[in-house]
Amino acid sequence: MMAKFQRFGGAMFTPVVFFVFSGIIVGLTAVFTNPAIVGGLASPGTAWLSIWKIIDAGGWTVFNNMEVLFVIGLPLGLANKAKERAALEAFVIYMTFNNFVNQILQMFGKNFGVNINSTAETSGLKVIAGVKTLDTGVIGAILIAGIVVWLHNRYFSVRLPDWLGVFQGSAFVAMIGFLLMIPIAGLFVWIWPMFQHGILQMQYFMVKSGNFGVFTYIFLEKALLPVGLHHFIYAPFQYGPAVIEGGTTLYWVKHISQFASTTTPLIKLFPEGGYAMQGMSNIFGIPGIALAFYATAIPKNRKKLLALIIPGVLTAALAGITEPFDYTFLFIAPALFFVHAFLAACLATTMYAFGVTGDMSAGLIDIAAKNYIPMWANHWQTYVIQWVIGIIFIGIYFVVFRFLILKFDFKTPGRSDDEMVNMFTKDDFKNKKSKEKGTISNDPFRTAAGAYINLLGGADNIASVNNCFTRLRLTINNPDVLATDNEFMEVGAKGVVRNKDAVQVIIGPDVTNVREEVDDLIENGGWEMFDNQISNSIPVSEKESQTEFLTNESQLFAPVDGTFIELENLKDDVFSQKMIGDGFAIEPINGNIYSSVEGEIESIFPTKHAIGIKSLSGAEILLHLGLDTVELEGKPFEILVKEGQKVTEETLIAKMNIDEVKIAGKDPVIINVITNSDNYDLGRFNKSSTSGIKHGSPIAVVYKK
Repeated sequence: MMAKFQRFGGAMFTPVVFFVFSGIIVGLTAVFTNPAIVGGLASPGTAWLSIWKIIDAGGWTVFNNMEVLFVIGLPLGLANKAKERAALEAFVIYMTFNNFVNQILQMFGKNFGVNINSTAETSGLKVIAGVKTLDTGVIGAILIAGIVVWLHNRYFSVRLPDWLGVFQGSAFVAMIGFLLMIPIAGLFVWIWPMFQHGILQMQYFMVKSGNFGVFTYIFLEKALLPVGLHHFIYAPFQYGPAVIEGGTTLYWVKHISQFASTTTPLIKLFPEGGYAMQGMSNIFGIPGIALAFYATAIPKNRKKLLALIIPGVLTAALAGITEPFDYTFLFIAPALFFVHAFLAACLATTMYAFGVTGDMSAGLIDIAAKNYIPMWANHWQTYVIQWVIGIIFIGIYFVVFRFLILKFDFKTPGRSDDEMVNMFTKDDFKNKKSKEKGTISNDPFRTAAGAYINLLGGADNIASVNNCFTRLRLTINNPDVLATDNEFMEVGAKGVVRNKDAVQVIIGPDVTNVREEVDDLIENGGWEMFDNQISNSIPVSEKESQTEFLTNESQLFAPVDGTFIELENLKDDVFSQKMIGDGFAIEPINGNIYSSVEGEIESIFPTKHAIGIKSLSGAEILLHLGLDTVELEGKPFEILVKEGQKVTEETLIAKMNIDEVKIAGKDPVIINVITNSDNYDLGRFNKSSTSGIKHGSPIAVVYKK
C-alpha cells in the first residue's frame, strides 16, 4: 500500500515541473511592465509593453490549463502499460465529463443552486479547454484521471472478438469511461457546490491557525519526504484549494502586479503564503548543515569535502534541489533528518511571524523572479527581515548539527578515517533500506530481471528491450561486457543466443512477467541491488509436480498438414538445441492450425504467433507459428480461440497466411514444444523426419516423470 501511495505522489509531480519556469516568466513580466520600475517604457501603446504582454500570455499557458496538465500527467506516471495511450484516454474522458457537467447545468443548474451563465469570480464555474463547467480544480482533474488510470490498467488489454477488434485498447477504455462519466458528472453537479462551501470553511480555518498551521505544514512536508508522501502535503496547498482557491502558486502569480504596486504589508495581502515557505530551509538551512559537516570533518578530508558540499549548497540554494543532503542524513543518521525538518518548520514559522510571506517554495532563482525583483520597490523591508532571520538560522543550524554530530559521533561526510568522502543519493538510501530488511525482493520475476540486467552489462548497456513468447530480445550497446552463458543459466535462463549487438535470453513462458520487471528496473532504477542474485522462482516444471492432474500422460497430435521435422533439423539455435523444451515441428502446406493436444488454452501472445496449451496431464505445450514471426505483429495470423477455452485435436485454433509469412522473409514452420519438459518425457515419434502427415495424426505420447 505504501508503494502505491509513493507512486501516486510521484505521478502528481509530473506536471509540476512546468510551473517553475512559467512562474519565473510571469514574475519577470510583472517587473518589466511595472511603470514604477521601468518608467515610461511600460506606458500604454509602447512596443516594450506590447512585447512583454505577448510574453506574459505565453507564461500563463501552464497556469490557465493546470487541470488539463494534471489529467494528462497522472496517467504518464501511473499507467502500467501504454502510458501515452492512457494520457490520451484521460484527456478525452475528462473533457467528456466536462461536457456532461455543462449540459446538466444548462438544463438543471437552478435545482443545484448553480447559474451556468454567471461570469462572477465566485460562481464556482470555469472554462476548461473551451467548455464551461464546474471549477473542480486539480482535485477534480486528479479524481477523473485516477478513474481513467484504473480503467486503462484493467481494460486496455482485454481481447474482444475479432469482429469487435476496432473497439479494443484505447477505444474500449474510452467507451467504458464515456458511460461511467454520466453518473459521475451528475454526482459532481449535486455534491460539488456543497464541497466548495466546505472548502471555504477549511480555508478560513487554515488561515486563522496562523503560526501553528504554518509550523505543522512545513514540518510534515519535510518529514514525509523519505517515504515520498510529501507530495500529498504540499500539492493541496500549492495547486489545490486547501488554503486558497486555485492554490498558493496560482493565486500569487495572478496578483504579483497588484501586490507589487502597494505598500500594504504582504502578510495582510497574502497571509496564505505561509503555506508556501518550504524553500527557506533550502536557502538558509542547507548552508548551516554544510558548515557543520565541514567543521566536524577530519582535517585531512576537508579539502575533498569542500569539493562535494559547495556544489550541493549552490544547487540547494539556487534551484531548491536538496537530495544529496537529505539522503545523506537518512543514510548515515535518520535522526538528523527529523532535526532538519523541525528546524525548517521553526525557520519558516519565525519568518511568517515577522510578516514574511509569498511564493517561496523552491530555490533562490525562482523566489527572486517571483518575489524579490517585482516586490522590492515597496516591500524591501520584508525581505531584509527575512534575510536577517535566515542568517541567524544558518548559525542555529550550524550549532545544533555540530553538537549532535560530535555528541553521537555520526559518521557524516569527511569523518571516516578511510579518507572516503561521500554524499549519498536516493538510490543509496533505498538500497540500504532493502538490505536492512534482509532481502532484495520477494518477487521471483523481479529478482530474475535484476540479475539479467546485471549480466547484460547494466541498464546503460541495453539499447532496447522486447520479447516474444519465450525469449527476451535485446539490442546491446557493447556485447563484449556480457556475462557467460553459464552465468545466465545460473540465474534461471535456459540459454542465450548472441548475434553481434542482438541478444536473446531464453527464459520460457515467464518471459512476459520478467520483461515487465526489466522495463521497470531500467526506468526507475534499483537493478544494481540484484547483482549476482540467483532467481528463487519456482520453475514451471516444479510447479507442475506440485499439482494434481487428470492423467499422467497426454497424446500429442499433428497440429497442421505438412512435412514432419525433428527439432534438431530446425534452422534456429533456440529450438534446435531444445533450450525451451523437447518437441517436434511441421512444415505446413496450408494455414489451418489445430490443437496438438487435448487440454485448455492457457495463453495467447499479443502478436498471435504463439499459443500456450495446458494438457490434461499438466504438460505445457507451446505452439509457435513460424520462426521470428513476432516481428510481423500478428498480421498473418487469425486466432480462433480464447484463453481458458477447452480444446481437442479437432479444434481449429488459428489460421496462418503462409504466403504472407514467406513474403516477409520468415519461415512458416509450426513448432510444438513442451516448455516444462523437465517433468515430462517425450515418447518415440510415430513419424520420421521429412515424412508427410495430416493434422490430427498421433505423433508421440508425453509421460509425466
